[in-house]
Amino acid sequence: MKRFVQVSLLFLSGMLLQGVNADERWYVDAKANAHAGQYSGSSLRDGFYSGGALLNVDYIDIYSFAFAYNNVKIHFKDTGAGAYDVNQDVLSGRFQYNFYNDTLAGKVTAQLVMHGVTNSAPVTLSDDIVIIAPKISYTSYGKDLSMGFEYTYSDYAGNRNLVIQQYVPSIGFGFNKNSDWLQFDAYVIQSSNKRLSQGEDTLSAVRIKWQHWFEPSTIFSINNFFIDALAGKRIFAVDNKSFYIYNLEGIQQESVLLGFGWRPGEEFYVDVVAGAEKFTNKIIIDNEYSRQYLYISLSKHW
Repeated sequence: MKRFVQVSLLFLSGMLLQGVNADERWYVDAKANAHAGQYSGSSLRDGFYSGGALLNVDYIDIYSFAFAYNNVKIHFKDTGAGAYDVNQDVLSGRFQYNFYNDTLAGKVTAQLVMHGVTNSAPVTLSDDIVIIAPKISYTSYGKDLSMGFEYTYSDYAGNRNLVIQQYVPSIGFGFNKNSDWLQFDAYVIQSSNKRLSQGEDTLSAVRIKWQHWFEPSTIFSINNFFIDALAGKRIFAVDNKSFYIYNLEGIQQESVLLGFGWRPGEEFYVDVVAGAEKFTNKIIIDNEYSRQYLYISLSKHW
C-alpha cells in the first residue's frame, strides 16, 4: 500500500509539473532538507539525523497542495541488549483552498493535512500512525494580521488505539511596514490513555516567534532571521507546517530556535536553523535530557 501511494504521488507530481510548464498561473516550490543533532543527558538516546523533500503546487493563490516525505533515524545507546537504531518514514499531504472576502477585508484559508507514519521501534507505541489535521485561518489583505485554529487527530492504532488530540489557536501581527512578524501559538494536547502518554492526560504550551526581513539583504546577504521559543509541556505534538511529529520523544518542556534565511538567487532560498529542546522521560525516573541540532534546507521557486 505504501509503495502504491509513493508511486501515485510521483506520477501526480509529474503531471503537475507538465501543467506548470504550460500555464503560468501555476507556481511550484520544491525543497530538500537535512536535520541532525545530539542528545545530552539521555539514558537511551545518543544522536539522530533526518532528511526530507517537499513539493508544493499553487494555482494563483486560490488552491494549493503539497506532498512531503521525511525519514528520521535515532541512535539508541547500549543499555544491556546492544545499541540499535529506530528508523521512521513519514509521508504527508496538504491541501489548501483560499476564499477572498471584501467584507472581512482578507483571505480565509481552509486547510487539511494528513500524515502516515511507520517505523522500526521495538515497542509499537509510535508505529502505524494516521494523523488528520483540519485548519481554518484568516489573513488580512494588508498581511498585517493573521488568526487561525487547527485541530489535529493522531490515531496510534498500533498501540491499543491510543488517540492524541491537539488544539492550536494562533494569532500573528505584522509591523514595521510588515518587515517584522510576531506569531503566538497556544497548544492544548489531550491523551485518551494517560498510561500510554507517560502519565499525562492534558498538557499545554505556548509558542512565540519573531521574524524579521531585511530589504535589501544585509551583511552576508541575510534575507531574514527569526527567534522561536516554546514554554510549557507537550507530548506527541505535531507541527503541521514543517510536517514534523514528536512521536519518538518524551515530554517536551521547552525549546529555543534561531534561524537565518538567505536568498542567493531570485527564486532560490537557503535556510539554516539551530535549535535546543528539553525533554523529560517519566518512564525512566528523573531522566531529563536535551537535544541540540542543526537544520538546513534548500528551496527553489518557479
